[in-house]
Amino acid sequence: MIKTFFLLLFIFPAFLFSDNISLTQVEKEYLINKKSLNLCIDPSWMPYEKIEDGKHIGMTADYIKLLEEYIKTEIKLVKTDSWSESLEFGKQRKCDIFSLIMPTASRLEYLDFTKPYFDIPLVLTTQIQELFIEDINFLNGKKIGIVKDYAYAEIIKKKYPKINLFHEDNIVNGLKNLEDGKYFGFIGTLYIMDYQIQRDFAGKLKIAGKFDEKWQLGIASRNDEPLLKSIFNKAILSIPKDRKQTILNKWLSIKYEKSYFDSLIGVLTVSILVILIILLINKKLSMEIKRRKEAENLLNLTISSANVGVWSWNPKTNKNSINDVWASIIGYTKEEINQISDIFTLIHEEDIILINEALQKHNKDESIRYETEFRMLTKDGTYKWIYSNGAIVSRDKEGNPSLIVGIHQDINERKLLELEVLKQKDLFIQQSRQAAMGEMLENIAHQWRQPLSIITTVASGLKVSKNIVPIKDEDIDYAMDNIIKSGMYLSQTIDDFSGFLSKDKVRAKVNIKKVLENAIYFYQAQIKKEDINLVLNIDNCNIDSYENELLQCLLNIVSNSVDALSTFDNRKKCIIIDVYEENDKCIISIKDNALGIKEENLLKIFEPYFTTKHKAQGTGIGLYMSHEIITKHLLGQIEVRNVKFKYLGEISKGACFKLVLPKSIP
Repeated sequence: MIKTFFLLLFIFPAFLFSDNISLTQVEKEYLINKKSLNLCIDPSWMPYEKIEDGKHIGMTADYIKLLEEYIKTEIKLVKTDSWSESLEFGKQRKCDIFSLIMPTASRLEYLDFTKPYFDIPLVLTTQIQELFIEDINFLNGKKIGIVKDYAYAEIIKKKYPKINLFHEDNIVNGLKNLEDGKYFGFIGTLYIMDYQIQRDFAGKLKIAGKFDEKWQLGIASRNDEPLLKSIFNKAILSIPKDRKQTILNKWLSIKYEKSYFDSLIGVLTVSILVILIILLINKKLSMEIKRRKEAENLLNLTISSANVGVWSWNPKTNKNSINDVWASIIGYTKEEINQISDIFTLIHEEDIILINEALQKHNKDESIRYETEFRMLTKDGTYKWIYSNGAIVSRDKEGNPSLIVGIHQDINERKLLELEVLKQKDLFIQQSRQAAMGEMLENIAHQWRQPLSIITTVASGLKVSKNIVPIKDEDIDYAMDNIIKSGMYLSQTIDDFSGFLSKDKVRAKVNIKKVLENAIYFYQAQIKKEDINLVLNIDNCNIDSYENELLQCLLNIVSNSVDALSTFDNRKKCIIIDVYEENDKCIISIKDNALGIKEENLLKIFEPYFTTKHKAQGTGIGLYMSHEIITKHLLGQIEVRNVKFKYLGEISKGACFKLVLPKSIP
């Protein structure tokens, strides 16, 4: 029963994973220089973690071993006697990372936090005789124990100020005091409370209530070394689902089996007392029944607190079976849903194909389980985003699915947030494009002055000459040739600018040399004015990509180099561009000799709205959008570092932007 409980509890994933992590060159160099990382944990917090005989054990210990392999860097345990001491060590920078921790306002002063990899309900533990508590306000004025310096202690204190909270150094001491009657209840996480009750307090304590709050836990890193957050975010997302399940089985299922075995030994030992054997057996059976009921209630509590809808479906008969939560997610009661002949009529017609594709992949064993996201019509007439996860549990004689079971989750808020983020990114792109347009218009104005001057000079010259002496035919031909040539130059400039303004996102064969020439063309007037020497080492490289978006990125980088070099006088200025193929990738390297970027700014250069220019000269979105376009749209990589190189026999220093582009986008 307990194994089944934990299997259901973790059946749905919280993240999408990849098989390996891709660190930037800056991140790799950071880890190489760092050599090892110092780890702080909670020394008494099983089954998550504990320091035993000087060693780190528990679920997080297994996770840390995996992460250590992924980042190829040793992680050393810093021994502490309490969680409070671990937090103090973090403030003193004695710890580089914490294995499992929740962000709070005070901790954000010295820590960065990764995405959570545990999402755990908070529950209330009481003595066995207490009734289940449905309204948390019932606890007002009562003595409730809680572990000191745990993040949820701050949350509970703020949200429920009328509860009398008493702090304990650790969970075990708190539960012992609860058993002795010092407290009415003790607050903790679902897994910890269940683990401790099964091991040390079976038949004495129970879980009797739940809070709406959940404890979201991830890895924290010192915020004075921000690269750590990026590195561990990538490492966490790389942990396979089966490895996570293995860790959970190891530290949860096995522990309960041991607890059950110990309980059985206790019954056998007591049963040797012949006089009381019948009474003891009856008592044991009664306790077992009670425990089973509590386990069932706990499972229902967990599903309810996690707002998980459970369903089963027979594809042959199109018959569905659901629980109350499933119906409540879309605003109905279970009875109302049962009156609907076909539940699929509630699914948005555009999303039916997503469900069919996910079912076909799972049916053909192309995926371990059926998994998808879609929109469902709610009772109030609006659509809500649903995450659905399930598996085929039985097939008929022909091998066709006869029963599929799974869960539903309400992901509407997350989905709407994702759509808002996409909207903001589109706004960033628009702002970046407008900034680039402004710079190009200025440069086009410079380029147009000369041909316009030629046209007006030739035209006025002809008019003056006509009034003085007869004009020869060859003079007229020469003048007309100059006017036509200048007009064609202006027309070509308009065509190039119109091409950049095109909103059509069409994937096509792109010649890197041509794109670079276009980028340089827009800035040639300013390059000439600043006396900048262009050094081009461009191999013939073609890719299947989006030309306008690549052009926008190159314009941003070239513009930054020109702006940086414009601040120097009386020196040999240069921009060196190299293009070559390597490992079936196209590499573009753009460097200048403007002395480079300050080291403290290198890690921030691709952040939105970060700029070293004056407010009137830059918005700080150009390089951010270049990074977004290269990594998200063109599926490539971009990095920047300071380099030293020889130019005209002298050692020069400057910033080097390196773009790595795939030959083709899927």
